[in-house]
Parts: sequence; C-alpha cells; structure tokens
Amino acid sequence: MVEQEEANRAESEIYDRQIRLWGADAQAKISKARVLYINLTAVSQEILKNLVLAGVHASLCDNRSYPDAVQSTTSFFLLDRENSAKRTKFASVALALQGGVEELNPLLGSCEVVDKSVQDLLNDGDVVSKYDMVVASRISMDDAARLASATTKSGGKFYLVDTFGFNSASVFDLGPNHTYRAEMGKNTVSKDISTVENHTPIAEIWKIPLTDLTGRRVDKHHPPIIFMQYRAILEYNARSGGEWPSEARSDDFVKVIQDWIGKEAPAYANLECFQKGTLQEWARTATAEMAPVCAVTGGVLGNEVIKAISSKGEPANNALLFEGQTGKCRNVLLKAKK
Repeated sequence: MVEQEEANRAESEIYDRQIRLWGADAQAKISKARVLYINLTAVSQEILKNLVLAGVHASLCDNRSYPDAVQSTTSFFLLDRENSAKRTKFASVALALQGGVEELNPLLGSCEVVDKSVQDLLNDGDVVSKYDMVVASRISMDDAARLASATTKSGGKFYLVDTFGFNSASVFDLGPNHTYRAEMGKNTVSKDISTVENHTPIAEIWKIPLTDLTGRRVDKHHPPIIFMQYRAILEYNARSGGEWPSEARSDDFVKVIQDWIGKEAPAYANLECFQKGTLQEWARTATAEMAPVCAVTGGVLGNEVIKAISSKGEPANNALLFEGQTGKCRNVLLKAKK
C-alpha cells in the first residue's frame, strides 16, 4: 500500500505539467493506454518518444535485421550503430531500441518486444486487438487496410505514417464510433459527447479513384499533391512485389506510375507532378527521412494520439499531410464523392 502511494506520488510529480494541461482523468487514460509500433522508422520513433515521455506504454514490433534496416534512419535511440566497434549486436530493430525506450521513462517499466513479422500479425488478428493504438510505417496498402480493420474491430485506433523527403503523410482510422468532447477554450471542454462523422475505413480510401476523392480541404481541381505522391509510392510498392521506389528504380517508377495514373485518373496525367522529372525525384526521395520533417510530423501525430486516447478535443479525420518546404500541415478528410 505504501509502495503504491509512493509510486502514485512519483507519477503525479513527473506528469504534473500534463495533469494541469489535460486533467487528471485524461492522464489516467494516457497512463493505461498501450501502443504497438510496427516498423520503427524515424518518424514513428518521434511519435514513440513523445508518447513514452507522456506516460504511454510502448510495444515494439520490428523484426527487420539490425542495423541494415535502419542505416539511413535518423534516430537518437540508435547512436551506437555509427561505431561498429561499440555497436551491440541485436537480432532485430525492436531489440536494438528496447533499452533506449525503457531508459526514456523508467516509470513505465519494461518495454515489450513483439517478435513477429507483419505477416504474423495479419495471420493472428488477436495480437493487434490487445492494443489501444497501432502506429505503422513502411507497410503496404493491403497490409495497412487489414491491420486497421483488425485494430478498429476491437475498439482501437490505427495510424499509418511515412515521410518522403521534405514531405510526410499519415492516413488513419479511428473506427466508426469514436467519441470526444470538443474543446471550448483554454482548459475547458464541452459537456456534450460528439461522434466523429464521415468515417471512411482505410481499405475504402485506397479503393476510391483519385478523381472521385472529395472532402474537407481537398483541393478544388485534384487531391492534394502530397497525398497523390504518397499514393504513387504505395502504388509502386503494390505493383512491384513489395519493393519501394529508389534512385536505382526511378525509370521503372516513372513507367509504373504513368501507366497507373493514365488508367486511374487520366484527367490528371498531364499534371506536372506526373511528368518524368518530378516522378524521378519522387523515386529518389521515397524513403528519405529528414530529421526536421520527422520531428514535426511526430509531434503533430503524437498530439493526435493523445487526443484519441483521452477523448479530449476533436481529432483530425482521416489524413494529415505535411509540406516541409512551406511548413504547412493540413488535416484532410478523404471520402468518395456522392
């Protein structure tokens, strides 16, 4: 009993600022929440850092080979990879990050490592159903759709997020029944409970032809360029057996995407973004992770996860697009035209 009181006192002192900002009830929900991270890229590690510091328990699922899979990833968790003499040998990326995550917030105790591949998670939907949130990077459209369905079926929330050069995109699924209390001003929320409207599952978003996409803040003549860039990257991954675009694959990327857009949305085929030069640049930066872009995106998405956990404040729905060169971050609601 005494030990529990001391633990509660220590937690209150550590999270004092957050309790004053979000309230004790919100912090209690945050402390009970569990987030599963699938494929730990630079941007998902930024989200992880922000949430762990806020008191959210993290579970890591990334059995890719270490350090090969993260050679180009900017990460303060993986500093020893720069020095082969000091580098500790780990069987996977998740195991390499585990110690750093545990040191980041000792109050959370041990950090769980889920030693499974993405395919294992797809074959056993019960794994993701145990978590309140799932944050994934560098997975295919089909895998994202299936994981989102398994997560939201049990009441969880699913976030897919990636960066590509100066830009980033996140597409997410809060489920059909997510409720929240709207913010009414500083430190005040509405007593009324609202439900997020216009729920569109991720599987449905992928099926909507670009010419049929509409919704809040969708550009008048075409979907946002950053979203079309992300779709092109994911489309290439789907059409090339799981490969990601790269400089070495730039010519093939141009061919595949011009063929896709010519059939998917011929009205957009003449846009500058679908010409050879721009597509080659998209291929070169498709998996590029720039620290400032990852930091900003991770901060924004971390805040969105907090809002979803606490049900305090209207959450973004259902995509966030960040343009690094202008510093603009847009919440875009993607849905099909009626």
